[in-house]
Amino acid sequence: MVAEYESGATTPSLCQTYGLSKTGILRLLRDEGVVLRRQPLTSDQVELAKKMYESGQPIAAIATRLDTSYNNVRQRLIKEGVQLRPRGGSLAS
Repeated sequence: MVAEYESGATTPSLCQTYGLSKTGILRLLRDEGVVLRRQPLTSDQVELAKKMYESGQPIAAIATRLDTSYNNVRQRLIKEGVQLRPRGGSLAS
C-alpha cells in the first residue's frame, strides 16, 4: 500500500483496493511514516464545515473536528462563498 501511495495512487483507489475507509487508509499510511499529500475535503465535510461555521464555530475547531488544517477549511469556505468573520470572532473590533 505504501509503495502504491508513494507512486501516486489516490486514497479512494486504495480504499477500493483494500476495502478500507479513507480514515483507515490514512491512519495506516501515517503509522508507516508516509508523508501524506494534502487531502481535499469531501462534499459531506464541506457541508458540515459550512454548517458549523455558520452556527458560530471557529475555523480552528472545525479543522480539528475534520482532522485537517485551518487553511484547508478556510480556503474551502472562501471557495464556497461563505462570508468569513473577522479573526477573533465577536471580540474583533
